[in-house]
Amino acid sequence: MSSVAPSTNQTQAVWRVRLGSAFRTILACAIVGCTTMYGPAPVRHFLTFPAFSYLTTILIVSDATLGDALRGCWHALFATIQALVPSILSLWLIGPAKFTNELAALAVAINAFVIALPESTNMMSKRIAFGQIVIVYVGAVIQGAQTGALIHPIHVASSTALGAVASVLAMFFPYPRLAYYERMVVVMDALKMRKTRGGWVRLGCRGSS
Repeated sequence: MSSVAPSTNQTQAVWRVRLGSAFRTILACAIVGCTTMYGPAPVRHFLTFPAFSYLTTILIVSDATLGDALRGCWHALFATIQALVPSILSLWLIGPAKFTNELAALAVAINAFVIALPESTNMMSKRIAFGQIVIVYVGAVIQGAQTGALIHPIHVASSTALGAVASVLAMFFPYPRLAYYERMVVVMDALKMRKTRGGWVRLGCRGSS
């Protein structure tokens, strides 16, 4: 009987953290939606890929603390530099009007190989960069000569930035707890319990809210 209560308390603590993470994911997506639909016209002009904003938000904010979200913004920035700088150069040198399906597929394959090759690059950065290069080159094929060699990648970068900023803003919302506190709660609840031969015993530490 004594082993059931601590285990139940730990499960409830984990569920509270999961619910808080889900709530912040919803909040971040709502920030993206409101910005893309009701934001100022000059801002909405650059947010031409809202679906990628949602993707960036979900990649960063899911099961994240405030520190994780800030780190995710750095990963998004690194991915943007890694993916869009070569894309701008290739669009400028070759010309958007000359991009056929085969050439775009080759460009995506080469860029994906270059992005995936370094082991030191974080997986989140690679995922965001993969999505960016696909959008850039597919957009060049679809829009043809109307694709701006600089403006089109900037639109992709702007949509990525919106998702990253929305993730950080959602972390500051103080319900059910501040995001920086949630992981500490799980750690403290785990430290409160220690398994011995006689079952689970409570330790003398207690977290403050």
